[in-house]
Amino acid sequence: MTKKYVILVLNNIDMRLVVCLLLFLVPTLNYGFKKNVMPYSIVISRAILIVDGTVSKVSKNDYQFTISQFIKGKSSSKINVNIWKEWICDSRIKELKAGQRLILFLEKSSNGNYYPINDSTGELYVDDNTFPNIFLPKDFSNPTVLKKGIAMFLETYTYYGNFNDRFYQNLYFVRNKSIFEVYRIAKNNTAFMFLVNDAEYFKPTEFTAIFLPNN
Repeated sequence: MTKKYVILVLNNIDMRLVVCLLLFLVPTLNYGFKKNVMPYSIVISRAILIVDGTVSKVSKNDYQFTISQFIKGKSSSKINVNIWKEWICDSRIKELKAGQRLILFLEKSSNGNYYPINDSTGELYVDDNTFPNIFLPKDFSNPTVLKKGIAMFLETYTYYGNFNDRFYQNLYFVRNKSIFEVYRIAKNNTAFMFLVNDAEYFKPTEFTAIFLPNN
């Protein structure tokens, strides 16, 4: 009887990544252990605050964040953000330190702090105006493109439904432009195109305002 052997050569590879890949490749192992993937169309709609800025100070359970740009929502220029707990299939790409630039997608916790939506999904590292996380959609080519794409998305789509529905069955989007107009505009921004395709998966309703002439 022929036996198959798989040899894993670990050369400067994060063991957590290897284990996570095994969980992904073997369905019988990954039940209940794989990170829940949340579409960015949902993340953006769910966020009460989307901001660009830098980490000012890191404490044990949270970090102070200085905002340089508001993309969605408003708050004070300095906020406290809870540090989410890393686990085997969701770890930070590097240590969180003062001076680190981040783009954050945030909700507010009961203690008054903010927290990144879906952990690493809502906490994007930025180095030299690029995203070092290789697992981000390639259409999020750089922070400028992403921020513009988010703004275009928020101008076009409105989300309705239950944010806590894990399987996204009781939700829908409303689009305020025709799909032809949306795709025409989306040619100018790859991040917006990605978010449009994300939202269109949920078969949004189209709503166009009609202005009647005054009598």
